[in-house]
Amino acid sequence: MAYEPPFEQTTEISNLCMEIAELVGMIHPTSELSTSPTLHRELRIRTIRSSLMIEGNTLSEEAVTAIMDGKRALGPAKDILEVKNAQRAYALAPSLDPYSVEDFLRAHREMMEGLVEGAGCFRAKNAGVFDGTELIHAGTPAGYVPSVIADLFAWLASTDLHPLLSSCIFHYEFEFIHPFADGNGRTGRLWHTMLLARWRPALAWLPVESVIRERQQDYYAALAQSNRDGSSEAFVTFMLRVIRDALRPFATPEEKRRERGQRALSYFAAHPKGTVPELADELGCSKRSAERIVAKLREDGLLVREGSARGGRWVVPGRPDGADAL
Repeated sequence: MAYEPPFEQTTEISNLCMEIAELVGMIHPTSELSTSPTLHRELRIRTIRSSLMIEGNTLSEEAVTAIMDGKRALGPAKDILEVKNAQRAYALAPSLDPYSVEDFLRAHREMMEGLVEGAGCFRAKNAGVFDGTELIHAGTPAGYVPSVIADLFAWLASTDLHPLLSSCIFHYEFEFIHPFADGNGRTGRLWHTMLLARWRPALAWLPVESVIRERQQDYYAALAQSNRDGSSEAFVTFMLRVIRDALRPFATPEEKRRERGQRALSYFAAHPKGTVPELADELGCSKRSAERIVAKLREDGLLVREGSARGGRWVVPGRPDGADAL
């Protein structure tokens, strides 16, 4: 009989799925999350740093940025190698088949090369999941790991469940099995993102790992609760909340996106010496959001910077309000 992970859909899970679907529907194909290289770079840096921080990496965002830009950074050699490996693994992800065990092992090898013996291979010894020194869960006995993983991937490829549900269930089952000697957490989070991206490509950039990092103890608590329950509902509910909250900043209706862009162009047409923080005050948004708006306008050729960063000025080609272009 084919393996079927224990799971029962609850009212809250159904409601979360509907809420996420509505948010995804607000992400326009031309939105920043879908198209902006500037935002993609920013989110990838945040994602990698957050996922590695969960595993104890101590590097600052500035150091991670430098490493990913190919520059030198100060820090423990192990932490630096973790960033380089994760960068390769995430870059490789679009070419991998999320339903392939072979590709799954390849991703782990990229993620853990030089950090653990047997990178890209299932563990040969028994192991467990720890939160600090506390054992949260004892993984599947090593001798059973290959067959159990094969069953899980066969289920993943054949299930009729919505990808939101199957990706969360897979994430829990993977962590329950704990198939590798090390690197299970970061590989599981990468694979979850890959499964979401297979459903909606823009979700490849969704900073799910950053939200998990902010709620790290809740992440472990949800895993532990599902272990006690013998079913994944608690973990699935937690992850759906994470996905929903990661989506909210990017699920801006197209009308609002256009309105913000138009207001930014009008502001710089009237204030050529204006700054991005001043624009943020004008729009009532964060400085980071204003930076993304400006970057998108510049990418589209709707806003031009003349002169230096300090002494230059903004130029809005064409109509000052940019209405035709937007």
